[in-house]
Amino acid sequence: MNSYFNFSKKSVLLLAAVMILGSCKDTWNEHYSFKETSSKYPVSKIAETLDGISGFDQFYEALRTTKMCDKHGVPLNITYLDLLSEDQFLTVWAPSNSSVQDWSLYTKKNKSAAEHKEVGEKFIMNHIARFKHSVGEGTDEMIYMLNGKAYKSTNDGLDGRAYHSADDRNIRCSNGVLHCIDGHLEYLPNLYEFITTSADYKDIFGDWFKSYTIKELDPSRSVAQGFNDDGEMVYVDSVMTEYNILLNRYARINAEDSTFAMVLPTPRVWDSVYNHIKESFEFAEAGLNNDSLQKFYTNTTMMTDMFYNLNKKVNRYLPDSVFSTKYNATENRRDNKPYHIFSKPYDSNTGLFSSSVDSIECSNGMVYIIDSWPFADTLTYLRRIRLEAESYTNLSEMSLKQTSIQIDDNDPVQVMRISQEGRKDWDAKIYIHDNLKGRYSVKMVMAPDVVNMMPNYIHPKVSYYMPNRKEVDLVDSVTIERVEYRPGKFRNLTVKYYAINSLTKMDTIEIGEIDVPYCNYDMNQARLSVTLSSGVNEMNSEKYSSELWLDCIILDPIVE
Repeated sequence: MNSYFNFSKKSVLLLAAVMILGSCKDTWNEHYSFKETSSKYPVSKIAETLDGISGFDQFYEALRTTKMCDKHGVPLNITYLDLLSEDQFLTVWAPSNSSVQDWSLYTKKNKSAAEHKEVGEKFIMNHIARFKHSVGEGTDEMIYMLNGKAYKSTNDGLDGRAYHSADDRNIRCSNGVLHCIDGHLEYLPNLYEFITTSADYKDIFGDWFKSYTIKELDPSRSVAQGFNDDGEMVYVDSVMTEYNILLNRYARINAEDSTFAMVLPTPRVWDSVYNHIKESFEFAEAGLNNDSLQKFYTNTTMMTDMFYNLNKKVNRYLPDSVFSTKYNATENRRDNKPYHIFSKPYDSNTGLFSSSVDSIECSNGMVYIIDSWPFADTLTYLRRIRLEAESYTNLSEMSLKQTSIQIDDNDPVQVMRISQEGRKDWDAKIYIHDNLKGRYSVKMVMAPDVVNMMPNYIHPKVSYYMPNRKEVDLVDSVTIERVEYRPGKFRNLTVKYYAINSLTKMDTIEIGEIDVPYCNYDMNQARLSVTLSSGVNEMNSEKYSSELWLDCIILDPIVE
């Protein structure tokens, strides 16, 4: 009875451990094309077969002395040799004794918990894959190991490591396949693992990046017990999966089946640029963690053009130019700006990659360490804010009508015809979102009222609202009178500026320069507004049109 109980307990532990290792990215049916071949080894479990192969006994010893760990890194009372003795279908690429200079850590008997985890994840699991993977003529597939690392398998070897001999590959075992290679698979971190574990970058932004990791229950790998009284599923063993919500911003830089490049400034350069950029992301919204918001947007801004997918299908212009993972063709065509594009990245003198002071190989690409900041502020975060008039859908009490207008031989322009029924002297307040802290030049672009063939008489005013809702006018007059911002005190300005637009062309009106005291980026409540007041009344209504044909409002950052 005791013997049966112990066996069952070990089997349950092994089942739980295998589930912790994660599901394979390949499909089950792909791996049962195993060809029957003659072998000098009797068919037995992988562990037993490996024990009888000369020159590979050190790997056997590493399997025997290394315990599997649970999801928290706590060693279980089972070893990786136990795993290879069970009925799980696995494929093992056993590294030769001569391929590793120092086996002492791998084979030591009294490992610490951290050492069991380190050896298991970075060495043993780096040589074991789920299912049967035999090789033969024409073999060309990516193998995903138990730790998620991917390696190219061919008839000649794995990731360039040749098979020990023709007889030492496709060794048939009752629970899988065994291959013996003249070498070992060196564990390399992927780009995500590099920035979150590197001693130089972990404290700078790696820990911050990793803090956006969330854990979710994986029902397919958890052991269900049944439903409770509330109709909720209860699990005997819950397997949690981890996912970093920032990874989608940067094209999944943890993907082992992709090839990336990362341009990473030295810690000295990072700190210097960080202190410069963070000034633009100073928030004042009441009740929010302003420091966290500032850190988030400063870090993500600096990471804008840090990553590049070198897949030829994505970067089809390689090697003449390279696009960062934030590239968007529509955005570039709209603004006619070289956002996220870098020419001749491998040029020996000025290339983005070749100008690095150091390079580090990762499992899914290269890290290029640079000692200067190669990214222009105006192409990353100090960008023009352009609010198209056709995007306005709700101006209180205003009459809005979209119209397409063509002037001369230019392309048609979508404009919004703004008026108010029953009134000529109306006010239309338009809110501007996503402003940074700093100085902007404010403009409005108007089209002529070609229906009434009359000019406009418009008084524009820019206002900023503090979170306590105190209104502050921050618009410059045409006499270039500056607006000063002082903490806790603001000046109210009355602006006398009327714009009369041409009847034959689009007209750009320079409203003036404003100092915006706080960032309001990605907030629901806008703090910046442009009020357009019609100066038309009964006295001048025969001379001016009270209907404004607005194309857009523009805020251009002023770079000091």
